Amino acid sequence: TWHVEAIEDELAKALASVAPRSSDVPFFSTTEAELIDTARLDGGYWYRNLRQRVRFADAVQGLVEQGYSAFVEVSSHPVL
Repeated sequence: TWHVEAIEDELAKALASVAPRSSDVPFFSTTEAELIDTARLDGGYWYRNLRQRVRFADAVQGLVEQGYSAFVEVSSHPVL
């Protein structure tokens, strides 16, 4: 995680112009492990996303408890 901490200021500058907005599509964050308003997806969110552990199991469990049964994980990684 120190690698991410080393670029925190650089990342903050690079993401400073990100202006998120609310979406009609529900967004369940694996960073927060809850449904969140996409207007919260600012540079600080994406830093926390890199810095903190992925809470994928918590997210899936939370969605199952809410009655969801099909899931799509979105990523820029070509494997996904």
